[in-house]
Amino acid sequence: MNEWLALLAACSVGYIVHSAALTWACRRALHSNDPEGKRGTVSVIVCIRDDAQHWPAWWAAMKRQNWPEGTEVIAIDDGSTDELPSLLEQAVREEVPFVFSHHRLDGTPPGKREALSYGVEQASGHWLLLTDVDCLPAGQAWASEMTANIPAHAAGVLGVSLPRNEAPATWLSRLQALDAMYIARSYVGWAERGKPYMGVGRNMAIRQARFPGFSKEKGPASGDDDLLIQLLAELPDCSIAIAAHRAAHMDATMPGSWPGWLAQKRRHWTTAPLYKASDQWRLAVPKVLRSVSVFAATWALVVHNSLWITGGLLGCMWLGELLNFRFITKAYQAPDSWRNWGGLLPLWSAWSAWVALTLIWRRQDKRQW
Repeated sequence: MNEWLALLAACSVGYIVHSAALTWACRRALHSNDPEGKRGTVSVIVCIRDDAQHWPAWWAAMKRQNWPEGTEVIAIDDGSTDELPSLLEQAVREEVPFVFSHHRLDGTPPGKREALSYGVEQASGHWLLLTDVDCLPAGQAWASEMTANIPAHAAGVLGVSLPRNEAPATWLSRLQALDAMYIARSYVGWAERGKPYMGVGRNMAIRQARFPGFSKEKGPASGDDDLLIQLLAELPDCSIAIAAHRAAHMDATMPGSWPGWLAQKRRHWTTAPLYKASDQWRLAVPKVLRSVSVFAATWALVVHNSLWITGGLLGCMWLGELLNFRFITKAYQAPDSWRNWGGLLPLWSAWSAWVALTLIWRRQDKRQW
């Protein structure tokens, strides 16, 4: 009995401490850039496939931005079959505060590796700023916030992308916000601690001189941008910088249905097995601690009927995670309405487990990605 309670308490405390350490690293990342860094020219690269419905809002947001001098925006039409080509042709004829060009590729495999590589070849900027068409910048100087005051030894910059705060909130949107915040805490926290393993293609900057390119081997249908960060981290004498403050955020449009989000999560999770073993272990630690805590609590409850002890320890674990999430929302300047959504942790954990199991049970058609 005492052994199980000790195991439960140790795992619960370890899980809370591990989460708090990553969150504190995220807090430090808000002020981690070097104030003596210099700004270079920027090439914004957006790869699009059949996303014409998002183009008007994205294009309007780009025209409202306060761009650094010499900025260029490069749109890669990755074989779209909707009205995107005509929208791009129309955009070329508009007067905009940057240099705009668009290119089309046909017959590329799933994923955006070929489109992104081609966009990099066309770019002339000092910084390659990557994003997606279903995202909108949180501030009016997004490019400057992502690329100014960056240490000279930094090969790339990790930005944050949270779901757009659209009312009214639903259970789905709450879980999506919770999921995005925890993912951001993980990759920002580990990068701040000197162990970067991923970024999000919605908001990432890479020095063109340090762009590692892609291997000749057949790549995954998703997660090419994730793996770029691992390649950058292996370069000699370089590091990964963080731009976690609100003005550097990109707000993403999330799937509006549970099946749509499930499909998106499946696609994203196919990249995880390609991470280095050390990164996979670090990502698994909180899940292992949480699972062991729940197992020990269930054993203590069923075998020894220690309801008050089990409930008390799990309650403390849940409360610690709730408070931890409130701290994350403040660190990222997220909407105040998100502060209590960390209480949905049990539902979010069950959802994550379901995604993992369905990924094993049923393979998704990569041509739909």
